[in-house]
Formats: sequence, structure tokens, C-alpha cells
Amino acid sequence: MTKNIWQGVDLDALEYNSENEKIAYDQNGNKIYFENSEGHWEKWIFDRNGNEVYFEYLNTKSYWAKNEYDIRGNKIYHDDSRGYWEKHDYDTLNNLMFYEDSNGYWEKRTFEKNNNVTYEDSDGYWSKSVYDQQGNLFYHEDSKGVKEEYRYDDDNVLIKTINLNNE
Repeated sequence: MTKNIWQGVDLDALEYNSENEKIAYDQNGNKIYFENSEGHWEKWIFDRNGNEVYFEYLNTKSYWAKNEYDIRGNKIYHDDSRGYWEKHDYDTLNNLMFYEDSNGYWEKRTFEKNNNVTYEDSDGYWSKSVYDQQGNLFYHEDSKGVKEEYRYDDDNVLIKTINLNNE
């Protein structure tokens, strides 16, 4: 008889807990297997950094998903059994620069040295945000007509939002 082994765990040897579930963890404490009393199960695989690289389940339907990460732990690719995929591109500071998916949706961000961040997406939305030297949002405007400035106290706590459309 073939054993039902998942990442070194004999799943048939697992016993149901007090909540009528079977659960297994890897050596890092990540849940790698879950089964309920109806026999529906979920399985995970994590890389050495704790990133989920594979997920699968079986209940009334089956499903799987795979993820890839860059050296800094940013998710750069996802695909699944339904044909859905995502791509993510990051700059050297881990800022998400570009996102696209299999539905045709995309997002693009530009991070400039003068603390300006621009954003646009495939739905036609755009925004421009300016941050001060402490990283606080100072100014924001977007394609929906929002124009605002923000003021902070000496502890960098937001104390005032100024709607520039009303002034």
C-alpha cells in the first residue's frame, strides 16, 4: 500500500484534533496540511524564507496556485489552475513598479528622487502624490478630481487635510 506522504509527513497517520481537523506544520511552524472531517483538504509548500510557493485544495473542486519570489521576498509571479496569472516588478527599494494580470488589468508606478510618486492603471485612473522628507504624504491629486494637501505636527501625526478643490 502506498503511503500518503506530504513533505515528509504521513498524512494517513495524522489524527483528528478536538475540532475534528487534521493539521500538520513544517519545521518553521508553517501550516502545510489541513483536513476537515468531510475529507476536504488544503496543502501548502513554503520556501526557506517562509514565502508560500504552492497551495492546493480539494473540496467539491480542486485548485492549485504557484508563486515565485525575487531574492528580496517580493512576489513576482503567480499562476493557478484556473488560468489566472499575475506579474509583479519591483525596483531595488522594493517598490512595486508594475503589475499586470491575465484579465488585462495593469498598474504602473513611478518613484522619483524628489519624493513624487505617480500611478496609472488600465482603467484610466491616475494619481500624483508628493511626500515630505519624513515620508508623510504632503500633496495628492488624481483623475477623479481630488486635490489635497496634508499637514502634520512635530510628531508626524496628521492634523489637517486641506481640500484644494474648495479653496
